[in-house]
Amino acid sequence: MTVPVLELNNIEAGYGRVQVLWGINMKVEKGSITALLGSNGAGKTTTLRVATGILYPWSGIVKFENTDVTNLPPSSRAEVGIVMVPEGRRLWPKLTVYEHLELGAYSKRAKEKFHDSLDLVYQLFPRLKERKNQLAGTLSGGEQQMLAIARSLMSRPKVLLMDEPSLGLAPHLVIEVFKVIDKLRELGTTILLVEQNVYMSLQVADYVYILENGRITLEGISEEVKDSEKIRKAYLGI
Repeated sequence: MTVPVLELNNIEAGYGRVQVLWGINMKVEKGSITALLGSNGAGKTTTLRVATGILYPWSGIVKFENTDVTNLPPSSRAEVGIVMVPEGRRLWPKLTVYEHLELGAYSKRAKEKFHDSLDLVYQLFPRLKERKNQLAGTLSGGEQQMLAIARSLMSRPKVLLMDEPSLGLAPHLVIEVFKVIDKLRELGTTILLVEQNVYMSLQVADYVYILENGRITLEGISEEVKDSEKIRKAYLGI
């Protein structure tokens, strides 16, 4: 049996006295796309914050390649390969595209592979190569999302956590983002995808967790979840 790249065991977490997550158990297998789906406020982003170390859980264990990383800070988790594409892109408007890519390759492991990573992101996002000297704040919304993904790829992630990558994008750009996600899977990138766009996520995901009010209420391979009457009625409108 293969060891999951990322594993959350019995995670309970919240903010102040407000509990958000109850007994979350998840596994992200190497080379797969695992989708965590649910409505706004279900606890999806909180789950990612626990996985990346931004939020320490009240109880439970976070494992990376079968090693307990629950007490590691976010910087140390990023060093070993747990990297997130944050919701809202979080770019620096006055820095260029190239400068963002340089900042993405901050760890020793990433710096050693800088040119290989740069070649990869320019192949994935040729528009970024064209705009490498352009300030991030002058890019379109779609280009900014591509830059956020590219910056994270420069970190040489072993698991890439993506928080609402299609949020706020026009429909044709949403399709482009999901094409990139599918291409990353073809390249062997392990992805944990958090999305409100259930339909598109089910098209690319290998395994799916449904989160409702801080609890996993359904899980399974994508095809099984797609066929669930509950999912079709609640999220797909069919």
